[in-house]
Amino acid sequence: MPGRHRLRSVTCQPRFLLISAAAIAVLQAAAFPAHAEEELLRGPHPFAKDNELTLHAGYSGGLGDYVSGMRLQANYSFRTSQLIWLDLEIGGVSGSCHADAITCSKGAGNAVDVLAGAAWKYQTELPIVVHARIDGGPVFLFPDGTRSAAGFLLRVSAGGYYYLYDWFGLGAELGGAWGIGFFRTTPSYRGELGSVEATLGVALQF
Repeated sequence: MPGRHRLRSVTCQPRFLLISAAAIAVLQAAAFPAHAEEELLRGPHPFAKDNELTLHAGYSGGLGDYVSGMRLQANYSFRTSQLIWLDLEIGGVSGSCHADAITCSKGAGNAVDVLAGAAWKYQTELPIVVHARIDGGPVFLFPDGTRSAAGFLLRVSAGGYYYLYDWFGLGAELGGAWGIGFFRTTPSYRGELGSVEATLGVALQF
């Protein structure tokens, strides 16, 4: 039934958020005992480690034929120089989409993007690191009641983290994306994809 599909997509968003919060809590609980005697950072972040994992949750406002709703995102970064880091990103959005017979007949769906690019990270006099990212790669669309589709997405974002320790920080990120989706219809249809996003997250360096 149409109502049942719509309800399933809407109710999965709180579940998405709970899973994300639980994962972040487990990571914190596992990491804090090993660093319990460390002092809080008071000056610039030392950039002593070469790997970073960030976990984000927030809202994505879809544009064109893209999905609007809860966004979960994970980034892995590897430092190649003092400022430039290789960046790998996977993100997912679950929520509503523009209802039409071609791209999203039920008015709800999901999207997953798998991107790669670069991140620039800058130290400040405080234990705050600001960053900018640019990533691109494939995006996969799974609208309810309509055939799945794929395309290409380019995402640009900026944000910052306040590091309590050199390995653990709290922060936020704003981003925007643009891309093209190729929908399997007869005749074929090419739709524009876009989004504006705001997320909160944690950063773990190791």
